[in-house]
Amino acid sequence: MYLSPDQLRRCTVAVDLGASRTRVHLKGAGLVVDEPSIVAVNVMSGALIAVGTPAERMSGRTPSHIRVVRPVSHGTVVDIVMAQRMLRAMVGEKTVRSSRRPSPGSCWHNRAW
Repeated sequence: MYLSPDQLRRCTVAVDLGASRTRVHLKGAGLVVDEPSIVAVNVMSGALIAVGTPAERMSGRTPSHIRVVRPVSHGTVVDIVMAQRMLRAMVGEKTVRSSRRPSPGSCWHNRAW
């Protein structure tokens, strides 16, 4: 799927969900998220402990009930639930809720198939 220049101009949010970093760009606000693609989760309760840089700092230093997860690996989403939770946490803390739904565009690597 290719977006025309007109379709790209109408997009209000762009997300780059990468294996190493997640970036979110909002129309009118610019780059609002540029964080490592990593989360720390409490395996007993399922609660997110940390997202992005704080979770990266915890890697290798957590007790047994906290797991540090990279939901994207080698360009593939390997844990869809954690990827969704990570993205919601990253975007939620950086943006204000709007009554308008965002108009996203989707792009992917040309060798994704």
